[in-house]
Amino acid sequence: MTRSFGYCVLAVALGACGVVEPETSNVEQPGINLQGINMQGINLQGINLQGMNMLGYRFAGATLGGVPLVDLRVMRGELVAGHDGSVVRGTALTGAQLVAETRNINVNPPVTTLATYRISAIAVEDSRYDPTGTGHTFLYTLQQFVPDDGTWRAACPADQDGRSVAIPLRATWNEHGDRVESSTLFTFGCTTGVIAKCYRWGYRPWIDEFGDLVPYHQTCTRVARADYCGDGTPHTHDGTQINVWDRIPSPGPIQRHGGLLPPLGMLFEAGWNVEGAVCLSHARWLLDDALLLAAICPDRLVPPGLLGGTVCDTVPQVLGLDANARLFDETNLNPIHL
Repeated sequence: MTRSFGYCVLAVALGACGVVEPETSNVEQPGINLQGINMQGINLQGINLQGMNMLGYRFAGATLGGVPLVDLRVMRGELVAGHDGSVVRGTALTGAQLVAETRNINVNPPVTTLATYRISAIAVEDSRYDPTGTGHTFLYTLQQFVPDDGTWRAACPADQDGRSVAIPLRATWNEHGDRVESSTLFTFGCTTGVIAKCYRWGYRPWIDEFGDLVPYHQTCTRVARADYCGDGTPHTHDGTQINVWDRIPSPGPIQRHGGLLPPLGMLFEAGWNVEGAVCLSHARWLLDDALLLAAICPDRLVPPGLLGGTVCDTVPQVLGLDANARLFDETNLNPIHL
């Protein structure tokens, strides 16, 4: 997959012996080269906001044609609601208006405000973005109402397919990049942001055919933004190449390594869990000042040569430090972005 992220403002609602490395495969998915090279990015939700942080969309207060939507909910990547005595879903929700909670970060202390959005179009997700074969979700074209001039403006930038669309997920993400379960708010992740991108790579948090994918989706949002510390801070530049894979048991893995060797010019970088990087490779430690890396993640990263050093150059070494590590990556190891 090629993942390339826009410039929009970040909106946060992301050696043990005997361990066998994952089987590799050269199966090519549409839009994905043989080794699954992706592009890192810094945006989590991808919503276009000026000086605001997205907290989430309310389940309450939504309307369609001026009639309230009842029991609005997210089911397997699709909005479903009651409307005038009937259940509406799929493209039938075109024209619905939603209320979102945003945080104004231009004032001190920040103030929570409300914004109005409408769904101007709905389309079935492309099957190219369903590597697990578990069924399609829907893509929602969102527009935000601008009270200053009474206009509606696109909420999402255009993705690699030229579409300004978003995917709904039944959770929110805070300023630290943590997934937060909520009964009142949900997320629309633009397909230019990593929340939606990780869904498209197969880590759909609502499916159970591959076990519990919630931690894999959350880990993916850390990897995709090089959020080593797990504090919501990205340490990559948009467009940095990366190769990501997992060790999910059969019928997994979902993302395979793609070859016996790393892609040309890439080296092993890190192992990851939901809290961020488990460890970094010698190459990463050598490229960037060890004291700098340790300073930005003092509770997670320990330089080579010190007691408890968090250093790994292979999957077995990662698992020796954390048997529950979820994902692994190789990259061309550009200097970290602070």
